[in-house]
Amino acid sequence: MWYILSGVFGAVIGSFLNVIIYRLPREGLKLWDPLCSFCPHCGHRLSIRDNIPIFSYMLLRGRCRYCDAKIPLRYFLVEVFNASLYPLIWWLSHDIVVTFAGWILVSVLLAIAFMDLETWHIHDSLLLSLFVVSLFLAWRMGNLFYGAITAAGAFILFYILYRFKRGLGFGDVLMVGAAGFYMDIFTFDIALLIAAVTGLIYAFVKYKGFKPKEKIPFGPFLSFGFIFGLIIKLWR
Repeated sequence: MWYILSGVFGAVIGSFLNVIIYRLPREGLKLWDPLCSFCPHCGHRLSIRDNIPIFSYMLLRGRCRYCDAKIPLRYFLVEVFNASLYPLIWWLSHDIVVTFAGWILVSVLLAIAFMDLETWHIHDSLLLSLFVVSLFLAWRMGNLFYGAITAAGAFILFYILYRFKRGLGFGDVLMVGAAGFYMDIFTFDIALLIAAVTGLIYAFVKYKGFKPKEKIPFGPFLSFGFIFGLIIKLWR
């Protein structure tokens, strides 16, 4: 029962994450203004039946009820991923405080992933949120000392890569430094390997072959790796 409720809660938060992903990088929009959700194509205010997480997208077949414009698949994926991760973290964690912190962490990482994928930009407020919750998790799980070493090492490594090799943004550097706190070196290495492999697969599929000169946003794959890093950390 609690797993179902946590999944429902995750879906609801996922719906709010979509608001963050769409509004935060756009000038003239605030998270609280307007309060109502609206279609980004026609601007029509959405009713409650249009805002039911996961189900509204399926019932509407991925299209706006009012203008028939296609709704990006991202809206559905964010809600499904968040709804799936919340029960998993609840199951893995034996500490209610770590559970709630873990929920915040994966939600922030999902917001970073999809925002970077769409805009090639990671908002400062998300990086700050990532740093705070990562630091709190490190303290709560008794990993603050090793986490600080991991975070410092990750930041230095990525900063060197950022300075001397094109392809990384400074947001990626700040991201690994912020997320490194809740992981140890072993967990971080696995997370980074997952990020690198999934990034390469994405680039290969997107550009239909190996093309070194083509660029991709790395934030989504770092987020994917860091979510796995949290799962591994809780599992061990």
